[in-house]
Amino acid sequence: MLQIPANPEAITREWLAQVLDAPVSGCRVAAAHAGTTGRAVIEISYREPVELPARLFVKLPPTEPQQQAFVVSNGMGRREVRFYQQLAPALPLRVPRCYFAECDDRGEAYIMLLEHLEDSGCSFRNARTHYSPEYLRSVLAAFARLHATFWESPRFAADLSWVKPPMQQPIALKLVERALQQHAVQMPAVFRELGELYLEHSDAIHRLWCAGADTLVHGDVHDGNLFMDGAEPGFLDWAVLARAPGMRDVGYFLAGTVHPEDRDSFADLLRFYRAELEKQGVAAPGPDELWRQFQWHSAYVWLGAAVTLAMGDAWQPVNYLQASLKRLHGALEDIGTAQALREALLSR
Repeated sequence: MLQIPANPEAITREWLAQVLDAPVSGCRVAAAHAGTTGRAVIEISYREPVELPARLFVKLPPTEPQQQAFVVSNGMGRREVRFYQQLAPALPLRVPRCYFAECDDRGEAYIMLLEHLEDSGCSFRNARTHYSPEYLRSVLAAFARLHATFWESPRFAADLSWVKPPMQQPIALKLVERALQQHAVQMPAVFRELGELYLEHSDAIHRLWCAGADTLVHGDVHDGNLFMDGAEPGFLDWAVLARAPGMRDVGYFLAGTVHPEDRDSFADLLRFYRAELEKQGVAAPGPDELWRQFQWHSAYVWLGAAVTLAMGDAWQPVNYLQASLKRLHGALEDIGTAQALREALLSR
């Protein structure tokens, strides 16, 4: 198998010429960053005109040992490589174009050469701004196209058998406990309430999150993993894609994104998503069932924020997370997430 560069500096002209099948005459690393994964931008020159970009975005394993072990143990790099190899070209929504993707058998070494989205005229939004109803509906319509395509698909037992239900991480219990110890005093009551529910009933909550019709979900749709190509939303970072109910995406996105002034629109937005599923030929769950799933899955975005907060500034700046949680806690109170979880847990 072709050797996979260990870092951006190991990407050579000769290696690029081989994987791109192009007359590459030179390359340089224009930018590099290591966080939850390794990222870089490379500039490429060619000996003759080709239909290939002058810059590519590169994804590699993280350099920090603890984060690298986390990514490998979760199969994140290998999963995203397989997404670009097998799924991305046929998806009914906008994703970055992939020019090359490969990983080793263990998922310890991997690389993706992706479209540099800003060079393609794409832009990035941020959930701290007031998103319009039109934008929210455009994302929900994209979700519906994705989810309808794979709704209870027989492919999950065939060529997509590698797409598994969301992983339940044992380390999450330790991190939630740490987050409660470090931050519960200055947080609203819902922070402790959800944390204690998760610590006591984590297995049952994960079973709730898997209850319903399976489909392909992105699994991590926050503002940092979205871009805009004109009026069309696009989706980045598919490392935690999974087989799960579609509300895993919808609940995660809406609870973490909708502006406080617009929270009375949650029910209307769910009706819109359901109607979009039906347009695609899906026998969608009824409104009451969708609302219950929405209440349950809204807690998933809280879990992600809480475990990230427990890591200090290692994964995201603490100040950013605290601001995000302030907005999220208000949404979870309006949705009634903690009470809905408690009632569901008592009835099972």
